[in-house]
Amino acid sequence: MIPINPLDVIIWSLMGSALGLILSWMPGFHIVNIMVLITLVYPGLFVGNEYYVPYFALGAVIAFSFMSSISTVYLSVADDSMMLMLFPTQRYLLMGYGHRAVLLYLIGALTAIIFLAIFSLTIATIVMPIVYNLFSPYYLWILIGIVLFLFLSEWPKEGERGETGGKRLFLAWRQIIGGVIVFFASGILGLYVNYSSLIPVERAFARLTPLFIGFFGLSWILRNLLSRVIIPKQITDDVVETHVNAILAGAGSGIIGGGIAAFFPVVTGGMGALIGGHMASTRGDDTFIISQGAARTIYYVGALLLLFNPVSRITRGAVAWLVSGLYSPKTWTEYYYAIFVLVFIGALSFIVTLFMSRLVSKLLSRVNYIHLSIAVAVFLFILTYLVAGLWGIPLMLVATAVGFTALVFNTRLSYCLGALILPVLLSMTGTLNYVLPILGIRW
Repeated sequence: MIPINPLDVIIWSLMGSALGLILSWMPGFHIVNIMVLITLVYPGLFVGNEYYVPYFALGAVIAFSFMSSISTVYLSVADDSMMLMLFPTQRYLLMGYGHRAVLLYLIGALTAIIFLAIFSLTIATIVMPIVYNLFSPYYLWILIGIVLFLFLSEWPKEGERGETGGKRLFLAWRQIIGGVIVFFASGILGLYVNYSSLIPVERAFARLTPLFIGFFGLSWILRNLLSRVIIPKQITDDVVETHVNAILAGAGSGIIGGGIAAFFPVVTGGMGALIGGHMASTRGDDTFIISQGAARTIYYVGALLLLFNPVSRITRGAVAWLVSGLYSPKTWTEYYYAIFVLVFIGALSFIVTLFMSRLVSKLLSRVNYIHLSIAVAVFLFILTYLVAGLWGIPLMLVATAVGFTALVFNTRLSYCLGALILPVLLSMTGTLNYVLPILGIRW
C-alpha cells in the first residue's frame, strides 16, 4: 500500500499551484521550464516525497493553464498553444476589453476542468485504452494529415482587397507562400537546435525555449513597438454579455481540439485548437476565445492527467515525462486524489487569475505600453540567456525574424511549429540522416 496522505496531497498541490500562479503570468515562462528549473535548483525538494511530485506538477500545470492568459492578453506574449488567441485578444485589448477577454478565456478553462473531472470519473478508464490501441499504429499518418490540413485550411485574408484580379491573386498566394516559407524556415532552425551542439548538453531541456520565445513572444513585442500601440483605459467589470450557445460551442470546440493535442504526440495546443474550431465550425470572437481557454486547459492538464489513469497510464507531454522519471501514480486512490486536485486548484486558479487581470488592467492605464513592451523584451533576453546560455540569444533573434515574417505575410504563426514538427517527421520517415548532411549538421 502506497503511503499517500490526503493532507500532504493538498499541501503539495497548493505548493505547485503557487509556483504556477507566481511565475506563469511572467512573459516567456513555460510550465516545462518552470518544472525543470525547480528540479535543477532544488534537487533535494522531492527526495523522500516522490509520491507527491505528480500532485505538485498537476497543481503547477493547472495554475499555468489559467494564469498565463494574462501575459497573452495584456503583453502579447504567447507559447505555441496560445498563438491563435493573439488577434482576437489584441482587438479586445485595443477596445478596452482586455479583462473581458481574460474572463472569456477563464470560462473556457473552467468548463474544461469540469469536463475533465466528469470524464475521468465516468468513462475515461474504459475509453482511453481503446483509443490508444486504435490510433497508436497510425501516428505518422495522422501527423502528416494534420500538417497538410494546416496548409489546406489556410484561407486568404487579403485576396478581396486587390483592385484587379491579378493583384488579388498575388495577395492570396503571397499569404500561402509565406506560410510555406515560415514552416520550412522554422523547421530548419529546429533541426539545427535539436541536432547540433549550439545549445550545451546540460541545457538540452531548454533547447526549444529560445525559438518559441522568438516565434511567439519577441516578434509580437517588435510589432507592438513598430506600431506604437496606445492602450485605452480598460473596463474591469466582471461581466460578459455573450450567448449561452457561444459558451457551449466554444467549450465543445476547445474540448475536441485540446483532446486531440493532449493525446497525439507532437500535436500542440494551437494545432489542436485549429482542428477543433473547424470540426465544430465555431464563429465569433467570444466563442473563439472560450474555445482557446478550453483547448489549452485540456491540452496541458488533460495530458498530465493521463499519467494518473491506473488502467492505461499513457505518458503525454514534457511535464508528464519529467514527472514519470521521478514517480508514476499506480493506484485508484492516487487517481481520485488527482481529480480532487483538478477541481480544487482549478477553482482557486480561476479566482486568482480574475483578480490579477483586474490588477494588470488598472496598471496599464498608468504605465506607457511602449515602455512596458521594452521592459518585456529585456526580460525575454535575460530569460533566454539564463535558460539556454549565450547561444540562445542569436537563436532567439533568428526565430524572431521568422515569427515576424509570418506577421508580415499575414499568415498563421502556427507555421512556426515547423521547428517541432519537421524534425519529428523526418525522424519518423527515416529521412533525417539524409537531410542533416545537406544542412552541414554532423550528428
